[in-house]
Amino acid sequence: MQASLPLKKQIIRMKIIKRILLGILALVALVLVLALFAPKKFDADADMVINRPAQEVFDYIKYLKNQENYAVWYKMDPKATRNYSGTDGAVGATVEWDGEKTGQGKQVVTRIVEGKQIESDLFFMGSDEPAKVLFTVEEEGPSRTELNWGIVGETPYPFNLMNWFVDMDKDFEEGLRNLKNILEARPAVGSKAYLLDYFRQTTERLKSSLAGLSTAQLQFKPSEDRWSISQCLEHIVASEKMLFDRAKAELEKPSQPERKSDVTTTDAQLIAGLTDRSQKYKAPEALQPKGAYSHVDVALKDLEATRASVLAFIQQADLENLRSHISESPGGLSDGYQNLLFIAAHCARHTLQIDEVKAAPGFPKS
Repeated sequence: MQASLPLKKQIIRMKIIKRILLGILALVALVLVLALFAPKKFDADADMVINRPAQEVFDYIKYLKNQENYAVWYKMDPKATRNYSGTDGAVGATVEWDGEKTGQGKQVVTRIVEGKQIESDLFFMGSDEPAKVLFTVEEEGPSRTELNWGIVGETPYPFNLMNWFVDMDKDFEEGLRNLKNILEARPAVGSKAYLLDYFRQTTERLKSSLAGLSTAQLQFKPSEDRWSISQCLEHIVASEKMLFDRAKAELEKPSQPERKSDVTTTDAQLIAGLTDRSQKYKAPEALQPKGAYSHVDVALKDLEATRASVLAFIQQADLENLRSHISESPGGLSDGYQNLLFIAAHCARHTLQIDEVKAAPGFPKS
C-alpha cells in the first residue's frame, strides 16, 4: 500500500532536517579538529612616533579612562557599559566592560615604571588567565617619543581557531594613530597656550573626580591622619591663591635673563615630580584645612574665581618675561612660567589624592 502524500512529505522533510543536522555536526567537528592545530598563543603590537615630550605621552596613557578617546574597541562599541574602580593612573586601577560587540572583560593595571612602562592584565569574557598588555615609552628627543603598545596572551580551545583570522596589529596601530592625533593637536609645550590648556585639563579632571559625590563621601576619612575629600578640596582652593600671589611677587622683581640656563628642571619634570604621590609632604599650617566647605559647588566657585584671575594674568603676560624671572623653589631654581605651571600641577596632585580617598576601603557607596 502506497504511503499517503502527507506522509511522503513528512519523510522528505525529516531527511532534509537529518542532512542539515549532520552537516552542522560535520562543521562543528571540522572546527574542533582545526582548533587542535591552531596556535593558542597570540601576540600583537604597534609602534608610533608621537611628536610630544615623553612625560606628556606617559601622563596621558597611564589613565585607563583616556582609552575611551583613542582605543579602537571603545569606539566600535560606544554603548558598552564601563565601570571604573581604584585610583586611575595608579596600580590597581580597573575598568570592567560589557558590550554587544566587545563582550565582557576587565583590565587591571598591575605595574607602572614611572615615565617608562605601564603593564596591565586583560581578562576576556570571564577568563581566569589574563593576557598581558604593555605600553613602553622611549624618549627620542625633547618633543619626540616612540610609543609601543602590545599584547601577549593565550586563547582557550576551541576559540583559539580565531587566532588564524584575527589581525589585532591594525587595531593597535589605529589606536596609536588616534592617540598621536590627540596629543599632537595640543598646544606647543612651553607656550602660553599650553599653560592655559593645562589649567583647563586640571580643572576638568577635578570636576570629574568630584561629580556626584554625596555629603557622606565628601566627609569620609580613610584614617585619622588622612584628609577627607572635602579637606583636599579646601586645601586646593586655599593653595591656589597663595601660590598665585607668590608667583606674582617673584615677577615683580627684576628679571634675570642671563640666568635662564641655570633652570635645569623641565616643565614636564616639574609636573611629573609634583604629581608623584609616592612622595608625601606636610602642608604648612596656613594651608591646613579647617572645615570651610560642606558643598562642592561653593568650593568650585571659589576655585574658579581664583583661576579666572590666574588665566587673565597669563593671557596678558609676556612669555619671554616669564622665562626671565628666576627664583628659588622647593625643587630648586624655577622660572616665572614654571611658578604658574606649579599652581595647576598642585591641583592635579591633590586630585589624585581625592581619587585615593575614593578607592580606600570603607568609602561610602552613596
